[in-house]
Amino acid sequence: MATPPARRGIRGAAHRRAAVLVGALIVILGAGGAGAMATAGPTTVVPSTAPIAAGTLYFTRFRPPSVNRVEFSYRDSHLHLSTPTEVARVPGADGIVTGPDGHLLVGGVHTGKIFSVDPSSGAAAAVPAGIAAAMHLSISPNGRTLYTAGEPGTLAALPLNPLGRGHEIPIHGATDAVTALAFGPNGQVLYTDSPPAGRGSIGLIDLATGETTRLFTDLTGAHGIVYDPWSRTYLVVGGDIALQISPDNLHHIESELALPGNRFDQAAVTGRGQVLIASNLGALVFVDYSKTGRIGDTADVVISRNLAHNLDDVAPLIGPGAPPVPTNAAVRVKVGLAAVLVALALLVGMLVVAWRSRRRTKPKRRTQRRPLPRWDRRRREPGSVLGRP
Repeated sequence: MATPPARRGIRGAAHRRAAVLVGALIVILGAGGAGAMATAGPTTVVPSTAPIAAGTLYFTRFRPPSVNRVEFSYRDSHLHLSTPTEVARVPGADGIVTGPDGHLLVGGVHTGKIFSVDPSSGAAAAVPAGIAAAMHLSISPNGRTLYTAGEPGTLAALPLNPLGRGHEIPIHGATDAVTALAFGPNGQVLYTDSPPAGRGSIGLIDLATGETTRLFTDLTGAHGIVYDPWSRTYLVVGGDIALQISPDNLHHIESELALPGNRFDQAAVTGRGQVLIASNLGALVFVDYSKTGRIGDTADVVISRNLAHNLDDVAPLIGPGAPPVPTNAAVRVKVGLAAVLVALALLVGMLVVAWRSRRRTKPKRRTQRRPLPRWDRRRREPGSVLGRP
C-alpha cells in the first residue's frame, strides 16, 4: 500500500530536521575537538609558581660529588626533614636546577660539563658547558636557556628542551667574571661575583650585550642569589650573611641577617615568605619572614638543622628551575581526539543512511502491460460464449 502524500511529507520534514541536528552536532564535535587539541599546549610540564609548605628539596654535595634529595615540611613553626637519600654520583656536582623535562641539571665544576640526571633512576648524561668551569646554574624565565659560570668565572648559555652544547657569553664593564644570576621583574637580571666564603660585588647584567653595572662592592654575602616573588625582593647569600634587596631600589639593602658559624652557598624560596639556605658546613637554615617581610627581622622564625656533610647547593622550589608540574594538556588531547572520532563516526553513519535511503526511494521502471488481442478480450466479456466456464 502506497504511503499517502501527506504522510510522506511529514516524514520527509522530520528526516530533514534530524539531518540538520546531526550535522550541527558533527560540526560542534569536530571543531571543538580540533580546537581542544590545537590549544592543549605543553603536554608535560611547566615551572611551578604556586607557594609550597612541603615537598622535595634536591641538593648537591661536593664530597662525594653527588645529587641528593630530602622531603621537608613546615607547619606551626616546626621544620621536618626526612632522612636524605642519594640520587646519583656526578663528577664535580655543584649548582643544581630542574630542567623543563623534569631532569635535574647539575654543574660539573672543572669538568666543563653540565649533567642531566633522571631523578627517578639516577641515570646521567653530559653535554659540554662551553666554558672550563660550570658551577652555579640558573634558568631564564621563559625556560629556554640555562646559564652557568665559575665562582667567579666566564658565563655560558646552553639551550634547553632539549639540552644542548653551551657557548660563552663575553661580559665586560664593571666585571668580566660572575658567579650567579637571578631574574627579577621587567627583564631585570642581577649578578654576584663573590667566591665561596669571600667578598664580592652585586650588579646588573645585560645578557644581550654582556655589559655589567656594579651596584655594591666588597660585600660579604654576594655569592648565591635568588629572586623571591612573595616579597618581591632579591635574596643574596654568602659567608654567614643573607641580604635582601628590592628591585625598585637596587642601591639600598632592605634587610640583613647574620648567622655566625655558617658558610652560605645558595638558597631556595617557598613562595610563602620563607627561604631555605644551604651552608657548606652541613646546615640547612630555614627562615620564616612571612609575618615581617624582612629577612633580618628579630621576630622571624630561624631554624638550623644539620642536613648533610659537605653540603653545596639547593635547587629552586618555585619558578624557573623548580620541579615541573603536569598540565591538563594530555587530557585535552584525549578528549579532543575522542570528539573528532565521534564526529567522523556520525558523519560516516549519516552518509550511509542517506545512501541506503536513496536506494529505497529510487523509482523502479514500470513495465507496460500489452493489450490482449481483440478475440481474447471478447472471451472475457460478460455473456460471451467463450468466456463461459
